[in-house]
Amino acid sequence: MKTIFDIPGELLEDEIFSRVPMTSLRSVRSTCRKWNTLCKNRIFFGKETAAKKQFMMMDSRICLMNFDPCNLVDPSIKQVSLLDQIEISKVFQCNGLLLCVLKDCSRLLVWNPYLAQTRWIEPRISFQSSDRFALGHDNNNLNHKILRISDEHHPITSKHVLGFELYDFSSGSWKVLDVTPHWEIWSHLRGVSLKGNAYFPAQKKVGTKIRRVAGFFLCFDFTTESFGPLLPLPFQSEHGGVFTSLSCVREDQLAVLYQHWEAQETVEISVTDKIGPNVVSWTKFLKLVTSFCVHPYSGSFFIDVEMKIAVVFVLERAKACRYQTAHVIGQDGYFKSVRIREAPDLGNTFHPHERYCAPLVCSSYLPSLVQLQIKQPTFLMETM
Repeated sequence: MKTIFDIPGELLEDEIFSRVPMTSLRSVRSTCRKWNTLCKNRIFFGKETAAKKQFMMMDSRICLMNFDPCNLVDPSIKQVSLLDQIEISKVFQCNGLLLCVLKDCSRLLVWNPYLAQTRWIEPRISFQSSDRFALGHDNNNLNHKILRISDEHHPITSKHVLGFELYDFSSGSWKVLDVTPHWEIWSHLRGVSLKGNAYFPAQKKVGTKIRRVAGFFLCFDFTTESFGPLLPLPFQSEHGGVFTSLSCVREDQLAVLYQHWEAQETVEISVTDKIGPNVVSWTKFLKLVTSFCVHPYSGSFFIDVEMKIAVVFVLERAKACRYQTAHVIGQDGYFKSVRIREAPDLGNTFHPHERYCAPLVCSSYLPSLVQLQIKQPTFLMETM
């Protein structure tokens, strides 16, 4: 008598596992050893549909998106029920781990969606809404770390300075880094993690009057726990009038989207040929004259190299409303757009850019087997 365990592996992968949502993988993997192995192979090595799954933040919640650029009528976006009791203000991804910044700035949450593990990170001193974060790891032993960049005031001059702290997963503690920057990292420009290191858009400080020149980025090396030199982006601007957004292409390339404020009808995207803490070279991916503006506080994107397209997520203004919108742009003027949903009005008039929740996508997500090795909080113990 045959049972479900006798179903051929190819049939399991193509007809069953391909339809299983990420949020149910834990139950599938626990069925038997064979299913566990096939499920891992499906996610890590199989089928281009897996590459279309992305995590993103919408309305202060973490969602799983299955976005098919060829079918924009109804993108599948599902809120992750495991995290529905917390509100998120920022999210970052590194090697299959998600770093979530709580909206109330009380603490951080690191989540491995594939293993359904979480780890809470308490601050050394209180977190602030303007803090910049990045998640990475030491390439010698794969020990994960979190970088925090904060706005502070010099105790003697009272001038604005940047503070730097590093959290070590193995020790479970923060330490202060001694950094004297000749650059500025704005709080609204997100960094990304690639090959265990973090990359941030930056501005170069020039002269005694601290004139800032845009068109640079820099790397934080989690192995040496230090910043590299300023590296050139494919453009420069003496007056900083450029919006810049970084994204990852798979696990080996960096992409940058930029739009000049004086020429907002043009969007350009370049990808790296070579990337490291001290070196970079760029190749233009696409350039398109568009009808939309990527607002500095609301632009995130990912690219599909094979299809030669980019999907840009923005807040679109239409009369008195704001819509969370995805624009698909490509070569030879290709352009399609879909309004995902209306963005709720949060009523924050003191910080207008925080009045609406912009969609924020985590590019190049791949499941991870990294163990967070921490006891689960009671309210996050639901089965995925």
